[in-house]
Amino acid sequence: MYKFLLAFFIVVTSTTGAAEPSQVQAVSSLTQELSAKELVTKIETQYQGKTSHGRTKMLIKTRHWQRTLEMESWSEGRDKFLTRILAPSKERGTCTLKVDDNIWNYLPRIDRMIKIPSSLMGESWMGSHLTNDDLVKENKIDQLYKLAIIASSTERITIEGIPLPQAAVVWGKIIYVVDPQKLIPIYIDYFDEEGVKVRTINFSEPALIDQRWIPKVMRIIPLEKPEEFTEMQYIEIEFDVSLSDGLFSLKSLRNR
Repeated sequence: MYKFLLAFFIVVTSTTGAAEPSQVQAVSSLTQELSAKELVTKIETQYQGKTSHGRTKMLIKTRHWQRTLEMESWSEGRDKFLTRILAPSKERGTCTLKVDDNIWNYLPRIDRMIKIPSSLMGESWMGSHLTNDDLVKENKIDQLYKLAIIASSTERITIEGIPLPQAAVVWGKIIYVVDPQKLIPIYIDYFDEEGVKVRTINFSEPALIDQRWIPKVMRIIPLEKPEEFTEMQYIEIEFDVSLSDGLFSLKSLRNR
């Protein structure tokens, strides 16, 4: 998610600081020259770097219960992602591995590896308001949607995304609103095939990390259950780090 998230997300302990005026002016001029697709691609890929490593907290709140997970994650480009639960202790060692469009879960308590079939891609990931399908597709908006700028100002640019004919996505439309100064998303609205808005993802608390702005907090809100949400918060994040060979492998899951 946003590089989960994220790609896809998070209270940052890295060094942060305000951008210099010259940096803001340069970024603003750049956004004026980019197409909608180029702008979204630039935003999505700056979350990732060539590689990344970090720790996050995920707060899940539903009508009936609430829980917090602490996780450690690694990524390489858009197509490789590994996350491991650190807390609570009863779930410590549970891992999710994504390679291309494939996802596996490892459950250490029963020492079992599970590959997620296509029929379960719409199911909740870790009990959150994210799905397995989100893990696969949410950082590929520029590849799955026809994007067009529908409103623009110095403070925000609004981009509409309509699924490409060959794209296997569940949304009928997305509205992607970005900050052209920091090159980060402000929020993303998701609509069903009937044009009804069903989900919003809000991004907040931006911080300057390794010369790129990163929202520290991402909150997913299902609009049919507005009292519920999933919130991701960075504990720490670093980019372009050296990763061990074989990290994104099934064998690596058991060794975590």
